[in-house]
Amino acid sequence: MNAHATIADIAPSQSHQSARHSPSPVISSERSESRNLPPAPQPSRRRPTLADVARLANVSIATASKAPNRTDRVSASTQRAIIEAAQQLGYRKSTESASASSPHHRQRSGLVGLITSDYNGRFALPMLTGAETTLGASNHAALLMSSHGRPALERSHIDRLAAHGVDGLIVVGSTTNPRPPLDPKTTMGLPVIYAYDPSRDPADCSIICDNVGAGAQAIEYLLSLGRRYIAIIAGPEDFQAAKDRARGAWRTFTLYDFRPVAVLFDAWSEEWGERAAQLLIEQHPHLDAIYCLSDEIARGAVRGLMAAGKRVPQDVAVVGHDNWFVFAANAHPTLTTFDNNIPMLGKMAARYLLDALAGRPHHGVFTVECPMVVRESTDPMRRTPLESTGRIFNRQGG
Repeated sequence: MNAHATIADIAPSQSHQSARHSPSPVISSERSESRNLPPAPQPSRRRPTLADVARLANVSIATASKAPNRTDRVSASTQRAIIEAAQQLGYRKSTESASASSPHHRQRSGLVGLITSDYNGRFALPMLTGAETTLGASNHAALLMSSHGRPALERSHIDRLAAHGVDGLIVVGSTTNPRPPLDPKTTMGLPVIYAYDPSRDPADCSIICDNVGAGAQAIEYLLSLGRRYIAIIAGPEDFQAAKDRARGAWRTFTLYDFRPVAVLFDAWSEEWGERAAQLLIEQHPHLDAIYCLSDEIARGAVRGLMAAGKRVPQDVAVVGHDNWFVFAANAHPTLTTFDNNIPMLGKMAARYLLDALAGRPHHGVFTVECPMVVRESTDPMRRTPLESTGRIFNRQGG
């Protein structure tokens, strides 16, 4: 026992008697008050109830009780409003641990929402593959939803993902055009990474393909092959990809003091590529190369050139963009093209989202290089067999 405890337990006469022979002990006033006064009243803090949550979320108590179970009987937007109200008040069910009752505590689910406007999975699936490579290494998983380019459906999906407790969002586009940023009221503090289509807000984090760099490299490559009469066949002029790839091409033309024989804008289609190639041959008989801003256009241009009696690549070399298997490597001549490196975009988007969750957010637009894939449409020596099953079906003798 310590000295203070011993003295506090001695009878008054003994204490007085001991004082004649030893210095008076010092008894703290705090200790003395604690023995003679009732404990100081503590400020009461009522524990938030389910009724408080329901009142803040503007729903009935019965509805509020269903939300934590994520039942389908409650809409995603209502679930999310109830969960946000519970977090704001610090409400937790009594079965949960005391540490989780802090209003500042936010449990991580290990889930990331990936929302795409892609219709056929051409961009979303490679993006998901790349993202999962990075997320899996950090014990995260992705939930994929498609908005089909409809803002209302996009908001609904975000509500649904947030109701399931995702830690953040990756928003995947399919046009390369800058898009409006998500409303902060919709994201409710969730970190967001924009991929392929950048956000119009420079404070957001956006990751895109380096289309300008691809355009510049395409013309430099064709010039290195000795081609001098080069045309550009583009898609719609209001697409950022078309503008960026053409801008990169012009940069190289200017650098080497050349000019394209023509720059034509119209549609992302084979039919347009075929018509444009025939028009170019008629107007520019010495044409020896075409840079097409998509593989669809390039495949059509090859068909138009061959119909006009031109050999590809001996007479006219053709370069495409996208490395879309259906057009680039599924018929002879296979296409030299640029790969958009979508899996790398997914990896980078996932890495930057994890950084944001760790308190290290990124801001601005970041680019990923588009590597060139050389095939037969510029190099006749690159002829390779088309992909097939390799099976030979023989009728078995009886």
